[in-house]
Amino acid sequence: MERGSYMRTRGTILAALILLSLMLLSQSLNPPMISSLESTQFDANSDSFKAEEINWNLVQSVVKETVVFTQGLEIYDGKMYESGGLYGHSSVRSFDVGSGNPIETVNLSSDLFGEGLTIFDEEIIVLTWKSGRVLRYSLNFESNDESVIPGEGWGICSFNDMFAISDGSSKITFRDPVNMSELSFVNVEFDGNSLDNINELECFENKIYANRWYDSRIYEIDVQSGIVTGYIDLSTLVSEYGSVSNGGVLNGIAFDPSTRDLWVTGKNWSDFHRLTFVTEDNELTDDFQVNYLIGILVSISIVFPLIGSFFYSIRRPKGIQALPPLGRLGGPPNG
Repeated sequence: MERGSYMRTRGTILAALILLSLMLLSQSLNPPMISSLESTQFDANSDSFKAEEINWNLVQSVVKETVVFTQGLEIYDGKMYESGGLYGHSSVRSFDVGSGNPIETVNLSSDLFGEGLTIFDEEIIVLTWKSGRVLRYSLNFESNDESVIPGEGWGICSFNDMFAISDGSSKITFRDPVNMSELSFVNVEFDGNSLDNINELECFENKIYANRWYDSRIYEIDVQSGIVTGYIDLSTLVSEYGSVSNGGVLNGIAFDPSTRDLWVTGKNWSDFHRLTFVTEDNELTDDFQVNYLIGILVSISIVFPLIGSFFYSIRRPKGIQALPPLGRLGGPPNG
């Protein structure tokens, strides 16, 4: 009975240690790191609210086959869509996400200056700069009926029931996706000041992410108030891949819904860039990684000998007893 109780206790301890080891190993292989943005909680009426900088990592760059004056970027159903501007050079193209291999292209009329694009209800929606025309294409790039909006078109993105459209000012107008009638609007504010030149837009998880003309930041905007809740400083990326002298400013934002990663590019840039994001609470520090490594090594050093001892004890023939301890010189114990 004593031996049975001992073995059961030993087995329970062994099982617990194995479970602990597996938990530590699992945590080390899947650290608490997120690959997209977390919503910032704030009081829209607070004068003390300050937008927080969102940290990022560059994880992939994909070369474009053709460089364009990028105006809009979108990812939908595994494809990336990009609109390009300038009179006589405007186009809409689709690519394979990840490889950048082109799939289809449609060129706009030479009298149109292409602007931002979005995808809504299986349609590609493309703004034009000053004509007021809103172009609509099927996902196979077949032309559908057009729409019209007043004023200039700059950036556009879509939620489930509305479009968000910028016109180069601080105003973002929300419109009905079918008849383009105005539903409401917000004025963008950053740290208490109006933020104008709002350009390309991306709608993602009840936030709007916006490029600003000749600005190296992407701004995260609260839909209800227009207040900037966070910003992504991409000045290092712009300095390496962009060129202000030829209009190569940051422009083009697309979240991949399958990974929640962010793809960015710029006007006349040669690459698309995939970014991941890490919140302050989830950044992997050197101490964090060292602690996990120590935990894994300790658990292995405890569990493996116990596993070996356990299997030896249950596999040992019943008739063989353990050898008596040896003395100092290899003989029977002294005394």
